[in-house]
Amino acid sequence: MWIKTALVGFSLLLSHTPLAAQSVTCDSVPPLAQVGVTKEERLDNLLRRAIACVRAGKPDLAVDIFSAMITIDPGNESAYLNRANAYLQMRQFSLGIADLSHVISVRPSFATAWYNRGTAFLAQRKHERALADFGETLRLRPDFTRAYCNRGLALVRKGEYDMALDDLNKGLEKDPDLTLCRFARGDVYFQKADYQKAVEDYTIGLARKPNIEALSRRAEAYEKLGEKQKALADFQAILRLAPSDKRALDGLARFDN
Repeated sequence: MWIKTALVGFSLLLSHTPLAAQSVTCDSVPPLAQVGVTKEERLDNLLRRAIACVRAGKPDLAVDIFSAMITIDPGNESAYLNRANAYLQMRQFSLGIADLSHVISVRPSFATAWYNRGTAFLAQRKHERALADFGETLRLRPDFTRAYCNRGLALVRKGEYDMALDDLNKGLEKDPDLTLCRFARGDVYFQKADYQKAVEDYTIGLARKPNIEALSRRAEAYEKLGEKQKALADFQAILRLAPSDKRALDGLARFDN
């Protein structure tokens, strides 16, 4: 049982101008031609509006705006990269991967494109392709923290726990606040029967981000350690959030027997 949300997300290329300073909101795409506005100004305005749409949870509108940017400037790497991310948020993986592959074909040194495509392959559970892309990301940018975490996640899913632990450790050394990376490391420790370290990672992660899967896994780790009251407390906490959760109900039933 792996934590279902354990995926470190995609990277967006934002405009150089802060959104708040520009009071940009998400709305429909305006006409492509505007009197008295330069091409660069038009593209920057569209980019800021599209990012506002992404942040507002409207990736479909963002796709339309990024597509308008590509119409104006077919060589705009930022538009392709960010349109890909909007597609991926909509779980249209093939379209997103196609855009990222285009970016990589014209700029193979663009580490962010490799990382985002690897993350898309990971979401599709195409682990070998994800590993290849994360490897190229880290060859280009050895300091790309999230690539260590997501490569670790791909290795976890393949059952290669020692290699996964090495990558997850590197990711957390660089950024201890990557909560999903920490949950994944807790999973590795659980699989290696190091339940105390698993509990420590789940506890740190849960203090930052509630997660029923991690709470359930911590309860099981407490159970393995013989800490009945702590396990019971976690199962009861799960049932307060999800009263029909089978794992928690089964856990309580084990203690009743």
